[in-house]
Amino acid sequence: MLKAKRMSIQVGDVLGDYRVEGVLGKGGMGKVFRVRNQITGREEAMKMVLPDLDENAELAGRFLREIRVHASLDHPNIAALYSAVRVDNRLVMMMELVEGVSLEQKLRDGPLDADSATTIAGQVLDALEYAHARGVIHRDIKPANILVTREGRAKLTDFGIARAAGDHRLTHTGFALGSLPYMSPEQVRSETVDARSDIYSLGIALYELVTGRRPIQGDSEYALMSAQLQQVPAPPEQIVASIPRAFSNAIMKALAKDPAERWQTAAEFRAALRGERQAQAAASSAAVNAAGIAPEELAEMERRLSRFLGPIARRLVADAARQGGNAAALCERLAEQIADARDRTAFLKSCGSGTASSAVRTPTGSKVREEGHSAWDPELLARLARALAPHLGPIATVVVNRAAKKAHSENELFAALAEEIPGEADRKHFLATRGAE
Repeated sequence: MLKAKRMSIQVGDVLGDYRVEGVLGKGGMGKVFRVRNQITGREEAMKMVLPDLDENAELAGRFLREIRVHASLDHPNIAALYSAVRVDNRLVMMMELVEGVSLEQKLRDGPLDADSATTIAGQVLDALEYAHARGVIHRDIKPANILVTREGRAKLTDFGIARAAGDHRLTHTGFALGSLPYMSPEQVRSETVDARSDIYSLGIALYELVTGRRPIQGDSEYALMSAQLQQVPAPPEQIVASIPRAFSNAIMKALAKDPAERWQTAAEFRAALRGERQAQAAASSAAVNAAGIAPEELAEMERRLSRFLGPIARRLVADAARQGGNAAALCERLAEQIADARDRTAFLKSCGSGTASSAVRTPTGSKVREEGHSAWDPELLARLARALAPHLGPIATVVVNRAAKKAHSENELFAALAEEIPGEADRKHFLATRGAE
């Protein structure tokens, strides 16, 4: 048994064969340390699980049983549990040290595109398929429990380990049985759960990963519990227009309130997601053939355009490429999607096209003038995009540009944009202020 002063583990301490080299994180259950095994030289993660094993012997026994189950799992997408020991009557787990960041941390930089999210979700579903086949249900799938290494490998952590109360978590005898924003309806009702509960939780995490917001929300534990039982969120494609419909539908099926209406296995969910990605790849290949442009050149255009428009750049490049033409024509078409005149010019320069050509409209007046299509003041369009951003997110600029192409007057433009705003009160406010800042 390792010995240490109660609650006083510090960097530099030596606990048995382990030297504490740093702190990886802190949570309701205590700290997670980076440690080095002085015999093998391997760095590991040391996680404190319980404050005192004597305080709740029944709960401690359940933790110990679940730790044994986790230790039996051996999969490349599951963070390995090496062993468990006691330090001053506290339960300590020695875990695989995953060099990377959690999806919770990744989300701070904004949502991921559907392709990247599919890659990560596919690996997590690989792990769940393996665990479910062995009768192990995770019960706490959420972005914080999914780590992504520097090489892009997803690692599922905290298998079957209950968490401390707080942060909107459902509690029982002082400990959580899951995290409410990601908890399945059957978990909320304290019913027996199976693999489909993990599928629901991953569906919520995936929804958040591609939209940047949780599908089920509430300002209290009761509100969250009620929402998990009754609230059906808007499909992801309605939040971010660049999300493919089939991908959005796959997530919504995972979020069915009735387990019988969800994907029944991790393999089914993974196949649905990967099938959509394969369809996207086929569509991209067709776009390349239509435009006659090398894939690497299209990828470079996408990278340049994403500096101004974000993740929507992928779809815009594919759509523009399907129309055919050479690289210069494609750049001109893509530039039309950028509302700000300076950004448009910068994009064209990055494509090697110099300044904006006649194909890209840069009118100076605030009035609409007819040239076979409507031409708009870039400052007006930029202002409208900023006004819509709180309601629509990063897609606001693209929505404004598309509406501007079809509208023949300012009133028509404002009416079209107002229709994109979900709430009636917000729509009325937008029309009344006409997007004024």
